[in-house]
Amino acid sequence: MHSLAQEIEGFSRNRLRKQCTRVTTATGRKLLERRSDGGEDQVEELQEADGCGFVEDKSLDLQVGVVRPFLLLG
Repeated sequence: MHSLAQEIEGFSRNRLRKQCTRVTTATGRKLLERRSDGGEDQVEELQEADGCGFVEDKSLDLQVGVVRPFLLLG
């Protein structure tokens, strides 16, 4: 049986798939983050319609918890 340390040492970054991450900043800017083959982070600003400084969640909450009076957590 392999230990976690052996698994980590034997891991190859080449087995990872390329990924792009869409980021919405607190000011509403939208960015696209990528990592180049050399390991450098590349950030591209997306030209989209102005939005909120948060990610809007339109799905209904299945449960709502009361943290304190008038403070709810969904």
